[in-house]
Amino acid sequence: MKIVISLGGSVIVPKELDVKFLKEFVKLIKKYRKKHKFSIVCGGGHTARIYTRKAKEFNLSTKEAHELGVSATHLNAQFLAKVLNATFSKEHPLKIGKMKGIIVSGGYKPGWTTDTDAALIAKSMKADILVNITDVKGIYTKDPDKYKDAKLIQNMSWKEFEKMFGKKITGAGKHYVFDPLAGQICKKNKIKVVVISKNLKNLENLLKDKKFVGTVVE
Repeated sequence: MKIVISLGGSVIVPKELDVKFLKEFVKLIKKYRKKHKFSIVCGGGHTARIYTRKAKEFNLSTKEAHELGVSATHLNAQFLAKVLNATFSKEHPLKIGKMKGIIVSGGYKPGWTTDTDAALIAKSMKADILVNITDVKGIYTKDPDKYKDAKLIQNMSWKEFEKMFGKKITGAGKHYVFDPLAGQICKKNKIKVVVISKNLKNLENLLKDKKFVGTVVE
């Protein structure tokens, strides 16, 4: 399979670099690198949040703050590329999708989330699946941090996804499990999206075409 992984920054750097998770993630990708083609997009995590928050205290523009956030994603991507013995790239996502080998990238430009970058790579690569690894098990009926009766949705259509999240990002700094703009790209190009947690046994089950816990959007 051709697989794009959008690796959430909150998974890579929740507060500090999650070395234990990254070691296991690298081990897993190396195990399956001959069976599947991977392209991995890294978020900025805590590092990005620090710089974008402090940028406001220095009265930097939203664009300048976002540029700093993009740089944080590149730092994470460079680190992962080195330990994975893969290729780091800052090229346009559509170009990255055409590159050979395992490519690790971050954000491309202010205004785009790394989910959007991953969706564009998946489009260019003609990926079979886009896996969004985040800090929750998948998409819930409501916020699981606020509501105890929130239920994990195992399967949803793009129509249901749009009803829940809309078709575009609204409000600066608003958090989405998966970016609505990225969703539109995947919907148009018939790319299946799977939202799962950082539980790597789940990811391995997915790679082995076995049952896993998460949300499939298609």
